Amino acid sequence: MQAVSWIIFGYLLLLLHVWVHELGHYLAGRFIVGIHKDNIRIKLFEYPPHVALKGEDKQWVAPNDKDGDYIESYLKHDPQGEWSFLYIMAGFIFQTVIFFSLAACLFFIFNHSFANFIIGGSLIFNAVYIFGDVLFSIWKKTPFGDTSAAFLFARWQTILFVSMLLLSYVFFYMYIWIQS
Repeated sequence: MQAVSWIIFGYLLLLLHVWVHELGHYLAGRFIVGIHKDNIRIKLFEYPPHVALKGEDKQWVAPNDKDGDYIESYLKHDPQGEWSFLYIMAGFIFQTVIFFSLAACLFFIFNHSFANFIIGGSLIFNAVYIFGDVLFSIWKKTPFGDTSAAFLFARWQTILFVSMLLLSYVFFYMYIWIQS
């Protein structure tokens, strides 16, 4: 019965993870880039989940559109691309802040094993997402997700950011594990 509980918690963690990630993009778009709420929307139940922007024809455009309309729509709000790297990486940043805060609260107040489950699960989700993105981008010869899109704008910053992100999860996971 305990295994079933962990599987259910894992699926819930995955759903929460995806929602928090997309919320990070949305919040960065709204409050850093300055995109009006009528021009940005979270599309959580479309594949892949994403933050859509309104295009020229007032239709919602996904980041993986083939015609480059998403970039064009984004640049209407950030003409110089000043905030593009932050907008792309905001999903990772926001989810890291949320899940580290949640795990820290659980660790210090309540339950070490559940805190480790959250950080370990987040580490696995991030690693699969990042490495899957890289592999599909190489295979398709076009950006597939956040990591490969950011790599086009800022190679070394993306490599440094992704490395620090994954290492922070590993170190936090190990810290909780050692303390347990």
